[in-house]
Amino acid sequence: MQKTSDNIFILLLLSIGGVFMLVVSFVVIFIRHQNKLLRQQRQIQQAEIAHQKELLQTVIESEETERKRIGQDLHDDVGTALSNLRITIEMFNRSTSADLDRFKNSCKSIIDKVILDVRNISHNLSPAGILLYGFIGALEELSEFVTLHSGLQVSISNKAGDLPDRLNEAAAISLYRVMEELLNNTIKHAGANRAYISFETEGGYMSVSYQDDGRGMPKNIKTKNGIGLQNIESRLGIIGADFTMGQNQLSGFSMLIKIIPVI
Repeated sequence: MQKTSDNIFILLLLSIGGVFMLVVSFVVIFIRHQNKLLRQQRQIQQAEIAHQKELLQTVIESEETERKRIGQDLHDDVGTALSNLRITIEMFNRSTSADLDRFKNSCKSIIDKVILDVRNISHNLSPAGILLYGFIGALEELSEFVTLHSGLQVSISNKAGDLPDRLNEAAAISLYRVMEELLNNTIKHAGANRAYISFETEGGYMSVSYQDDGRGMPKNIKTKNGIGLQNIESRLGIIGADFTMGQNQLSGFSMLIKIIPVI
């Protein structure tokens, strides 16, 4: 009887020890799993921080490039035109009425060019048409300018009502700049004849579709020398918009942007 009691006691101790070891094992596994999750979360956070820094750097570089371009435009276009006006005035000879007419016409031509150059530069700095005509009106003005100077036919379809025109200023300017960059890249790289921009509403989002009939997505699309993906991503990221890229039915480039309108 004593022996049986001893065996039961030993079995009880072994059972308690086994349960204890099992609990310890579960605790160790749980702690390791939590540590692994924490490491993964830290890695994801670090990757997000690095990505945000990269986007911020892209914005800074884009702004610096824009400043250099505007400075170059002021120097080459406005500065040269004003220098020519100065030379014309200095060389003016009032000897005949014909000279006076030539002088007046020459000055008017130079002044008109300066006005046009300043208008284009100020438009590049801040598209005033958004405030004057609304987003769709400004985009139509841009499309007319593109068609006039490049031959690219731009079609705009708006099935989102007044939603595009009700975007807040920051969202409207960012989206306008994205459309401007997409059009510029279509002109430079796609060899396209037409571009299509359409606006629709979908499940609380406003979707913006951009397509062209060019040669499709360039191989260097992820580089700064290509379509400027990082610059587009940074502008859309600022306003909380998502986008996808691919090829359309015409084998040309396409981009679909989804944005929750903040009005």
